[in-house]
Amino acid sequence: MISDEEKDKIKKEIVEKVNSILEKNNESFRMDRVNVLKTSETVKFMGNYRVYDRKKYHAVSKEINDFLKGYGDVSINSKKIRDSGMKFTAVSFNFEL
Repeated sequence: MISDEEKDKIKKEIVEKVNSILEKNNESFRMDRVNVLKTSETVKFMGNYRVYDRKKYHAVSKEINDFLKGYGDVSINSKKIRDSGMKFTAVSFNFEL
């Protein structure tokens, strides 16, 4: 089981890295937090982000996914959304340690 300090460090690391990749690609969305589900055996990290420029989606997603895979087996889901005339791709991810 990982300590609370390690858990907080991982959460902060993920938010900072995802936001830096989004910023580098001129995306307006910023991730504000990563959620954690703690069980007796594992700690599950869950988060989501948006990519508004669909032309950049594959490059942004690949870079973020490569970073997240450094933590192990990551489950990633994406869905194209049209909300109030805005188009974006919503991406959610989770992994267990």
